[in-house]
Amino acid sequence: MKILLATDGSQFAEESAWLLAHLPHAERLELTVLYISNIPNLHGVANATELAKSLQVADQEKAKSLLVRIKKLFDGANATITLVIGEGHVGTQIVRTAESQKSDLIVLGAIGHSLFERMFGSTSDFVATHARCSVLVVRPTGLRNANRPIHVCVAYDETNSTSAVFGQLAQFGWGANCRMEAVSIVSAPYTYSEIPIPFDIDEIIATRKKVIESKEIELRELTPVVTTNVIESSHVGDGLVQFVKENKSDVIVLGSTGGGLLSALLLGSVSRYVLRHAGCSVWIARKNGLA
Repeated sequence: MKILLATDGSQFAEESAWLLAHLPHAERLELTVLYISNIPNLHGVANATELAKSLQVADQEKAKSLLVRIKKLFDGANATITLVIGEGHVGTQIVRTAESQKSDLIVLGAIGHSLFERMFGSTSDFVATHARCSVLVVRPTGLRNANRPIHVCVAYDETNSTSAVFGQLAQFGWGANCRMEAVSIVSAPYTYSEIPIPFDIDEIIATRKKVIESKEIELRELTPVVTTNVIESSHVGDGLVQFVKENKSDVIVLGSTGGGLLSALLLGSVSRYVLRHAGCSVWIARKNGLA
């Protein structure tokens, strides 16, 4: 499995490296650590060339130091780790590097979920929207300092996009040190009509329960501790956010289509809402190369 880990040395980036190192991968990892150089524009500064060179050397040393720390986290793991140093727009470089490396998964830390980010987005938002592969945006949940299994929420709906979720999860050997909760949110269909159209929400919920129970069988192939939940909510994204909050999930995994305009439009609804509002890590699973 090919994974791109983006880092800038911040606390959130370190948290993302730690979480990735502690996910029980079932196969060999080809890990690329991407460090984006952030040397300021020195136009008009005296001795700009010499100063730029010294800043570049210092930046490269910082990248190498980060690589050493990350390698320690993966000590003993079945993984190869290489360093790539890029420059320019952070989000664009992450997406381009993932494409050139043919990565299966991008892992990066979230800056947070402030009001500003919710309105205008962030690097993680940009990457999740534009990447053609899966993206794991990491937020700390206290797991690092807790002696307990990782809590994973697996979101399912009626679309084909969720087929990527199980395929992605199956590449990791979760075992007993994991608690998985499959959840599906049901909202009453909205249809504009002058004539009232009745919907049997109970029937919809019953049908969804049968679907989620079949997913439980699949998830039990990954870990023995699985529960299923069907919840009624007027807003699917908010229903998922509230569920992971109440159940103190560490990661929520949900499906999405691939990159491109269609992805940007679809991600603008449920996936983007969860990404911007969930207090835990968000794993958007997609099949590589989908348009």
